[in-house]
Amino acid sequence: MPEHRIESLSALRALIPPPPAMMHKRLQRRLDEHCLMMIRQATVCAVGFADPRLDIEYLDLRHHPVLRAEGQDILLPWPADKAISQQPIEEMACSLYFILPGVGFTLRANGRGSLRAGKLLDFRAEALFLHCSRAKVRADFWRAREYTTPFIADTGQALSEPAQAFIAASPYLLMLTQRQADATEMSPRGDPAGFVQVLDRHTLLVPERPGNKVACSLSNILVDGALRLSFLQPGADTVLSVAGRAWLNNDSNLLAPLAINGKPPRVATVVNIERYRFQHCPELLAAGLWDRATHLDERQIPAFSKMLSEHMNGTGLLGKATSLVVDAVVKHDLRHLY
Repeated sequence: MPEHRIESLSALRALIPPPPAMMHKRLQRRLDEHCLMMIRQATVCAVGFADPRLDIEYLDLRHHPVLRAEGQDILLPWPADKAISQQPIEEMACSLYFILPGVGFTLRANGRGSLRAGKLLDFRAEALFLHCSRAKVRADFWRAREYTTPFIADTGQALSEPAQAFIAASPYLLMLTQRQADATEMSPRGDPAGFVQVLDRHTLLVPERPGNKVACSLSNILVDGALRLSFLQPGADTVLSVAGRAWLNNDSNLLAPLAINGKPPRVATVVNIERYRFQHCPELLAAGLWDRATHLDERQIPAFSKMLSEHMNGTGLLGKATSLVVDAVVKHDLRHLY
């Protein structure tokens, strides 16, 4: 595998061409009305810190909503039962991922987070952007699966049989990467269950499907291989966290078994596992994430293409003109998931 290792941005861009120029405008430093609406409507927020000892955590916003969101600042309540041994956390690189019930697209935020007295997460945004629904659509994320396995506090350095079984049944994960200690990025991956291959008890293979071509997570891996994965099974209150070192691979023989609809990925992330653990996350069910009674009707919120266009170019004529282009691209992408 090492001979197929991708080690430079130019080599990566030979496989994944650069995104359209307008995509660079997707990043905002301040909360606009669309960001605020998505924060108000979100019922779960995933949180990831740069400290590699910390796993991705989930907050129940349905019962414990965001306390303040203004300008660049977001203040969230931090549950007392989510003790972090590395407290206090002061202005550490941090990423947030807001999930709206029943809605495919989401709000992602990168910036700095401080944990105040273990009770409040004080987050200051450096980059805010709206993210499309392709990963959730591929994963059929809103269809709850039957999960009856009781929670077991299983942890270790080599994947146990229950951990391997959980990965085989998981259609969705969040990937947390970082650029040294300066910045983090949390990005989703989704496909039919079992899309992540367990090569052996110490190694995973995560396919990279077509996306917005910005490739922030992959670029981070080129710079800093530290990576954490959070595997979810829709309908379950158990999450599997995996931490390790990652590198990028384009070996066609390795990628061929990952093909869907006859289309193998152009690149995959190889994860050398350093540790794993099962997390009990009752907040996912308490937030009603897979309870259809809580799901929003997308007709009651602005269309993703409209929000993204105005996020990039404002509400004037340019934003309206951009909306037509973005809408066509979004519809094309959802028709061509692979």
